[in-house]
Amino acid sequence: MIAAVLTGALLLPTPALAYTVKPGDTLWKIAQAHHVSVAQLMQVNHLTSTWIYPGQNLQIPGNSRTYTVVKGDSLWKIGQRYNVSVAAVEAANHLSGDLIYPGQILKIPSGPSSDLGSTAPASTSTVRMPPAYQDGVFPLPKGSYSGFTDNFGAIRTWSPSGTTTRNHDGIDIVAPLGTPIYAAEGGTIINQGWSELGGWRLTVRFDGSTAFYYAHMSGYAGGMVKGATIKKGQLIGYVGNTGYGPVGTSGKFESHLHFGMYKTSGSWQAIDPYPYLKWWESQR
Repeated sequence: MIAAVLTGALLLPTPALAYTVKPGDTLWKIAQAHHVSVAQLMQVNHLTSTWIYPGQNLQIPGNSRTYTVVKGDSLWKIGQRYNVSVAAVEAANHLSGDLIYPGQILKIPSGPSSDLGSTAPASTSTVRMPPAYQDGVFPLPKGSYSGFTDNFGAIRTWSPSGTTTRNHDGIDIVAPLGTPIYAAEGGTIINQGWSELGGWRLTVRFDGSTAFYYAHMSGYAGGMVKGATIKKGQLIGYVGNTGYGPVGTSGKFESHLHFGMYKTSGSWQAIDPYPYLKWWESQR
């Protein structure tokens, strides 16, 4: 339910930067810092596992990249993901309109330095009101986290059966171990407990068509059991680094909250939580 089948893939950018691994680094941490995926780092450096060591030299993929359109994509959504304007994507691909189709390969221009578009790239300082859930609350306390980017749809490679490729169905918010997590909206807990991908996780149905997903937690607040009703802003658990293995596995990546949103009418479909998180963050 949580992992989506990969129907499109981000192709490898051209290597452009050398990086020397420091004590305490992980591939996930390096990928987050440079806005690339772990899979891209592994591919460009010919790695067969995520194990790295201090002093190791890695190549960081550059900013010139391509993207294969998947079902449900739009130029606006792709532009938001890479922080470029729709006009810049249209110009880079010689498009005469905003019509795109699954399987189409698009060139993604670099960010603010790109001269491919006549319109300036999307500003990271502009926060737009989302189409729904405007009264939600940001799930972590102000000042407790180190920021987040729109990594929804990025490639992930771990699975219980070995290395595969799948889409990242949420947003990762890096925060210290044990940071309190609060419910973005109220609702009914429909899933609680261990997931090999998500570690200790909680799924809360908000209404008849939407559910909120909190993963990689280090523990739960009291009363977080399946069937319980929770209120918006209620303490539900604590940030951790659990998952990617059997019950109790932790420490395979930096502590963070994975926050996801799903449309539950019919089959479950992940939606990008980034615009909602940015709006909630701006409103407190």
